[in-house]
Amino acid sequence: MMIKIIDTTLTTIDNHLPSKDDLHNFCRLLDKVGVDAIEMSIPIYQRMEYLPEELRVKFYLRIEVQAEKLKYGGFYRYILHHADCEIGMISKIQINDIREIISLRTYKNLEEVCIVGLDDLLCYNYEQEMIEIKKALPKSQILFCPENTYGCASALAVQWVVSGGNQVMTSFAGHGNKAATEEVLLALRLAVRHKPNKELQDLKDLTHLYSKITGEVIAKKKPIIGEDIFKVEAGIHADGIVKNPVNYEPYDPKIVGGKTEIIIGKHSGKKAILLKCTEYQIRIPEEYMVDQILLKIQEVCTMERRSLSKEEFIQLVKEVCGYEN
Repeated sequence: MMIKIIDTTLTTIDNHLPSKDDLHNFCRLLDKVGVDAIEMSIPIYQRMEYLPEELRVKFYLRIEVQAEKLKYGGFYRYILHHADCEIGMISKIQINDIREIISLRTYKNLEEVCIVGLDDLLCYNYEQEMIEIKKALPKSQILFCPENTYGCASALAVQWVVSGGNQVMTSFAGHGNKAATEEVLLALRLAVRHKPNKELQDLKDLTHLYSKITGEVIAKKKPIIGEDIFKVEAGIHADGIVKNPVNYEPYDPKIVGGKTEIIIGKHSGKKAILLKCTEYQIRIPEEYMVDQILLKIQEVCTMERRSLSKEEFIQLVKEVCGYEN
């Protein structure tokens, strides 16, 4: 089964002012992490000035009327929000409610259909409803583009592929209320071994560039790309990860350019303290001092409402143990 992921981020940033170079680099990084095609708007294409030659077969253009296709040549596909499309164009159809799925039969003779919406699909028998979508469009290539009003677009996109669909539309970090490209890429890699050799480590550079282009700060706990998602504080979690990472990590952080980091905070336990002391080559003279260190950490972290930095932890341990600076 040929799975295709089409990223739509460049249709959602018309109000920003990215440079030509940033847009070209963004496209190249999307290609490196495994995106199969990139949809863009006319304003973004105009800012790019030209398409990167090596990626030319990957670009889709969103247009308003069919006549615009004649003005903007060189694209692999054109996506039009209209049901009456000519050959080689994709018809975009908005479906906001599962009760509207039956209306797709009206478009059963179309060559390619992009279905946008179905935010609530996961609240119902989504597997059966996906079968109904395919029955309604038996002759069509279906591009599934779930929206994320209920926070389940990424899950729906992955389920569409697992259930036999082969094309999904996403956007980086879920921009524009879509499934998150990075989440779908990694989930498909783990579930169906889709493109296991792609360089997902480049998601870090892609995240920085996305923030530069959009001005948005990625939440530190954002799945896959948040900078703190591999930091572990709670005692039992820290101990479990040290003994066997798969206890708490569904995939190796190195896949996406990350690494596990044990941090010290008010939820840390004795084993985490001993682990960090070993890491920083600090000797604790007496065993009972571990309890004193733990109490001091809980006191400081509760007051500061945050975890300790490396330097703060070392200073605290030295103070409790009576070491001179």
